[in-house]
Amino acid sequence: MSDSELKRERIIAAHAGTGKTSLARQYPEIFIDFVSMPYKYHMHDNYSDDESETCKANPDYELNMDWPHNYYAAILSVLNNSKKIMLIPPDWRILWMLGREEIPYILCYPENTEEAKTVFRERYLRRGNTEHFLEIFIDDWDGFMDSFAADTFARHIVLRPHQFLSDIVDEVCN
Repeated sequence: MSDSELKRERIIAAHAGTGKTSLARQYPEIFIDFVSMPYKYHMHDNYSDDESETCKANPDYELNMDWPHNYYAAILSVLNNSKKIMLIPPDWRILWMLGREEIPYILCYPENTEEAKTVFRERYLRRGNTEHFLEIFIDDWDGFMDSFAADTFARHIVLRPHQFLSDIVDEVCN
């Protein structure tokens, strides 16, 4: 990667429920929804995007021993071979690796309020996420939000409770 490419933010690490998939479908010429599940777990052969929400945080999936290094390597490959903006989940291991290599990213997450927590819980239920998913993302809401706020490397975009990434597309593209 050239120095100019390294200085340009081409990764948006966005919290669950912020609209990564929808944004990539709305603007496929600009964004790639770079899901982590096929890198993180040994997925069944007939896994499809249609079932992705019901599969997220499934405790029955076997962790891929190459995780998170395989996903990080794939991110670097896309950065080297595409000009699109990548939408990734904000896994702390991946963010740490990006920061260590000084690869800039935008961290996008909801404000840490009870209203936002309630709105996101309803989003997760509407899109078909499981109780186990809710246990992770709602029960540890404050932990997620505190860790995001503590990230000193990223550029931060904090969403209001009813906002999605598509509402701030101009901000993330500039």
